[in-house]
Amino acid sequence: MAISTLNVGAVSFFLQAGLLWQFNASKSIVVVTGTSVVLSLVFLACWRLYLWPFWFSPLRKLPEPPGGHRFHGHVKLVPNERSGMPLQEWINNVPNNGLIRYRMRFNKEVVFITSPKGLSEVLVQKNYEFAKPYKLRLGLGRILGIGLIIAEGNEHKRQRKHLMPAFSHRHIKDLYPIFWDKSVALAQVLEESIGTAGQSSDPSSKVFDVADWLARATLDILGSAGFGEEFDTLHNPDNEICRAYRGVFEQQPPQGTLAMGLFLLREVFTAALRLPRHDSITMATKTLTGVARRLISKKKASALKGDSDGRDIISVALSSGNFTDLVLENHLLTFLAAGHETTATSMTWALYALGLYPEIQERLRAEVRDRLPHIMHDTPTAPVTAELLDSLPYLHAVCNEVFRVYPPAGLTRRVAVNDTSILGQFIPAGTEIVISPRALNVSQELWGENAGAFNPDRWLGPNMANTGGGLTNFSFMTFLHGPRSCIGQGFARGEFASLVAVLVGRFEMTLAEDSDIIIETGLTSRPKGGLRVRFRRV
Repeated sequence: MAISTLNVGAVSFFLQAGLLWQFNASKSIVVVTGTSVVLSLVFLACWRLYLWPFWFSPLRKLPEPPGGHRFHGHVKLVPNERSGMPLQEWINNVPNNGLIRYRMRFNKEVVFITSPKGLSEVLVQKNYEFAKPYKLRLGLGRILGIGLIIAEGNEHKRQRKHLMPAFSHRHIKDLYPIFWDKSVALAQVLEESIGTAGQSSDPSSKVFDVADWLARATLDILGSAGFGEEFDTLHNPDNEICRAYRGVFEQQPPQGTLAMGLFLLREVFTAALRLPRHDSITMATKTLTGVARRLISKKKASALKGDSDGRDIISVALSSGNFTDLVLENHLLTFLAAGHETTATSMTWALYALGLYPEIQERLRAEVRDRLPHIMHDTPTAPVTAELLDSLPYLHAVCNEVFRVYPPAGLTRRVAVNDTSILGQFIPAGTEIVISPRALNVSQELWGENAGAFNPDRWLGPNMANTGGGLTNFSFMTFLHGPRSCIGQGFARGEFASLVAVLVGRFEMTLAEDSDIIIETGLTSRPKGGLRVRFRRV
C-alpha cells in the first residue's frame, strides 16, 4: 500500500506537537501549535519534493529520460506536454520495458505507457480502472458537455451502447454523398476567392490561411451529415456557431507558473463562491447549448410530421428512444466541438504534409483524377459512394499516414482510480498515466527504423492496407482502442478522405512559408499561428 501524503502529514504534526510540548511546556499553546504547523509544512514539502519520489515511491525504479532536475523534474524538457513532444523522442531513446516515469512540477510522477501489452491493460482489460483526470473533465465539460468523452464507468458504457447504431458502418456509408458534396462546396468557395482576388502575377492562385476554412467546412459537414441542418458557415463565417468556436479555440491557456497559479486560484474561488462566469467559454457554451436545443426540438417536430429522412446521426439517436433531451443535448455539444475540430486539424496537417512532399501530392492527384474523373465538375456525373472512394488505394494510404504521423491529439491522460498494476508494476491510486499517440505512432519498436518517415507506401504492401506494417493493433493509436476508442472514427475517415480527394484533385498546394512550425495545443494539436498554403487551380 502506498503511504499517503495526508497520513504522513498527520503523523508528522502530532509527533512534532508532542516533542514541542515536552520541550516547551512553558510556552503558550498558540506558539507550540504554530511552530508545529510550520515544521509540518516543511516536512511535507521535503517529503513531496524529495523523499517520496526518490526513496519511497513504488515507481522510483522505472527508467526516466535524461536531463531531469532533482526538484522540478522534466518540466523544462516538456514545455508543451499535451502535444506529445518530446515523448516521441523518449519512446525511441530511453531503454524501457513498457513504462517510463517522468516528473513534472513539484516532482509529480507521470507514467508513460510505451508497449502494446501496457496499452491493452489500460485501454481494454482494466479500462474503467483508469479515468480521465477530474480537472481535465471539468475543463472539457464546459466545452463538450457531459457526453461520451467525459462520462466514466457504467455511465460511459451505457451511453456508448446506445450511440453505437448511429455510428455503424452501414449508416456511415450512407453519409458519403454528403461528405463529398460539402467538400466540393469548399473547393468552389476557394476557386471563387481565387477568381476574384488572384494576384496579378499569378491570377490562378491565392494564399489561404487554411485553418479557418477547414474548420468551417467540417462544421458544414457535421451540420448536414450529423444533424440534418445546413449551417452554411462557408458562406457565413460570422454566424453564431463560428463566432462561438473562435471564442473557445482562440483562447490561450495561461503561460508560466505564476499565471497558472493565479488562474487556478480564480477558478477555486469562482467555484467555491458560485460566482457567475463571464469568460469566452461560458458565452460560447450558452450559444452552442441554444443551438443544440433548437436542433433537437426541430428534429423531434420533423419526426412527428414524418419529414425526416433519418440519415443524420441525431435522427438515428432520437429514433432509438434511449436519450432524454438533456443527454442528447450533451452529445450534440460533444459532436459539434470534437467532431469538427479534430478533422479540421487533421486536414491542416494533411495539407502541410502534401506541401512538404510534392511528389506524394502529384502521385495522389494522378490517382484521384484517373479514378474519379468527375472531380473537375461541381455536379458529379455519378454518385460518389463509400465503395468508390474506398477503392482508391493511394488515397487510403495517404490518409492513414497523415493520421499516423500527425495525430490531432498528441497525448491523452488517465488517473488510476484505485491501487492497481500495469505490466506487473504496482501503480498507486491517483497516479497519472499518459498515452501518447504521437509517440506510439512513430515508435521504432512498433514500426521499424523508418518509423518517423512520412511514407504512404507502407500501407500498400500485401496485407498492409489496414496495418501499415505496424507490429500490433496498438501500433496505430490515433483513434485509441477499446471501449474508449473514438466512436466517430468511421465518420472522420469518410469526410477526411472526401476533403483530401477533392482538394488534391482540383488544386496544386504549396506551403507559402517556412516549413518549420511550432505545435500549439488546445482541444487538438495544430500548427501555431495557422498554416498558410498557396492554392493553384489545375
